[in-house]
Amino acid sequence: MSRQVSIARCPDYDPGRVEAALAAVLAPLGGMTAFVRPGDRVLVKPNLLASREPARAVTTHPAVVRAALRSVQDAGGEPVLGDSPGGRNTPANYAALLRRTGLAPVLEECGVEPVFFDEPIAELPSPSGRVYRRFRVAGAVADADAIVSLSKFKTHQLTLVTGAVKNCFGYIPGVAKAEYHLSTGQDPRRFAGLLLDLYAARPPVLSVMDAVVGMEGNGPSNGTPREVGLLLAAPHAPDLDYVEALLMGLDPLEVPTIAEAAERGIGPGTATDLELLGVPVDEARPPGFKRPAAHAIARVPAPILAAVNRLFSVRPRIDPGRCRRCGACAENCPPGAIEVTDGVPRIRHADCIRCFCCQELCPADAITVDRPFVRRLIG
Repeated sequence: MSRQVSIARCPDYDPGRVEAALAAVLAPLGGMTAFVRPGDRVLVKPNLLASREPARAVTTHPAVVRAALRSVQDAGGEPVLGDSPGGRNTPANYAALLRRTGLAPVLEECGVEPVFFDEPIAELPSPSGRVYRRFRVAGAVADADAIVSLSKFKTHQLTLVTGAVKNCFGYIPGVAKAEYHLSTGQDPRRFAGLLLDLYAARPPVLSVMDAVVGMEGNGPSNGTPREVGLLLAAPHAPDLDYVEALLMGLDPLEVPTIAEAAERGIGPGTATDLELLGVPVDEARPPGFKRPAAHAIARVPAPILAAVNRLFSVRPRIDPGRCRRCGACAENCPPGAIEVTDGVPRIRHADCIRCFCCQELCPADAITVDRPFVRRLIG
């Protein structure tokens, strides 16, 4: 299997420059026509983690989405667009999310239909799955002839990078995501296995990553926007994630999904396994990219992690001054570790599985991640 990853410069989100950069990044891979056939119903799957403005760098930028939709149309495909943010979704709040993320006018301009992921639901088998052999996914995922993934260059508290493989978690309807998080508990490697089972069940034909402005620090929703100035693309998502980790200054095998993909033989084990096209990684890497607070703990085996949890584990903390008392954190906490008393949410840390869904889904950015004293002391 050819493991090609292409990198192109894209200095900003000017629509013309983004379209040119997308054409440049896809050219060494054969262009969009190498992945989309005339008449294909193509699901374009951005990262729509939460209802945030494009400048926050939480979601795939509308200029990148627009360029991808146009490219699919030019190849003769019939694109639709969809994703499922975490939590309970309705057609009304999904429409509001599309407006706030800047995608509604793009869809109207391109004449593309948004599809609601939370219904209907389909069963998706994963015959080679090691954690899950079957998933409940959006009907649009099962019905598409091809999927083009548009992920975002971001850090992540649980998986270290958000990435292209992680973007497939959006196949699962929002409410059901909590069940899958709960089943994998505090073990990032088990969650990585789940993600790869899902990816293997329905891999995108093409993965493109919006790295024009990424997110560093405590991603995927509470980090800091960081200018990176790139678009990345690859036929295989694990290959793209490996390069994303290199660009962030991580050892890629620290990332649970990348390590698991290498062990399964569906991802690279070293950079020499890849054919890198376009801008060299060493020239493209942004200096001093900040890692998530949970970074070091991801390498600790789960049994040891449980034993030293009180001393070393990062944990979410609610800032009462910013909290809106909306209850979204409690409603979407997989183990039910957040209780609301007199309108104020409180976290029972003994029950917390450190999935950080509360932080991802808090509309007020009122949840931060604390490092216990021992971890601060030893750095």
